[in-house]
Amino acid sequence: MSTPTRDFLVPHLMTLPPHRVMIRMIEARLFAETAPDMPEPILDVGSGDGTFAEIAFPGKTIYGIDPIKSDTHEAYGRGVYRGLSVADGKDLPFADNTFAAAFSNCVLEHVLPLKETLSETYRTLKPGATFVASVVGNRFPEQLLGTKILNALGFDGMAYGRWFNKVSVHRNTLSRADWSARFEEAGFEVVSCRPYFSDRALELFDLSHYLGAPSLITRKLLGRWILAAPFTLNWLWEPILRPLYNAPAPTDSPYYFFILRKPESTK
Repeated sequence: MSTPTRDFLVPHLMTLPPHRVMIRMIEARLFAETAPDMPEPILDVGSGDGTFAEIAFPGKTIYGIDPIKSDTHEAYGRGVYRGLSVADGKDLPFADNTFAAAFSNCVLEHVLPLKETLSETYRTLKPGATFVASVVGNRFPEQLLGTKILNALGFDGMAYGRWFNKVSVHRNTLSRADWSARFEEAGFEVVSCRPYFSDRALELFDLSHYLGAPSLITRKLLGRWILAAPFTLNWLWEPILRPLYNAPAPTDSPYYFFILRKPESTK
């Protein structure tokens, strides 16, 4: 695994609102570390609007699937993918042993049914293929700033955490052990699991959702998060986010980065 020399903070500042920037900049670096070791073709499970693949996997032969038609249309316009399909993870439109590698960036926590989606991903990968996935963990709702503030005031802070999970459409927020068990149940070997994004970073992540609310209007009206990249006020966030970007990995966190492998022998 190589260490990328590219800066993933600035490209995201020019594309996304701050709350997305602070998590995607770290994820892009983690995924980019694996990119040189990922043979092609590659499957993107949950390709979304294509922003992440465009920044983290430039020049790679990638096929994306996503159930949301509008996002897939936007991804098509980026010209990043060799092929795109509007498809559900539980029924992938590919033959067995098609892909040499796969990745999924903060998608599996949203997916139902999870078991079938992991099984389908496994089926379409060649023996020995690597599957890299970032996921939300069980500590996410309890480490949010809103949860901590309400707890400090004597209220049920987890009510806020449950609400945040609901609006984020988080259906699977599992512990590291439970995520590992789900991957292994599908047939994957867990090569490694790395926590990323500290508890303190998550507090800022929570707060920045509200500070970045105007970007929702831009997204809704114009189809993009940033009105005009060179003139965006996101530049003001760069000195705030840079220390988070350069921070060492925490010992545990609300997010996990898994490197998985389909065994060479699948008998």
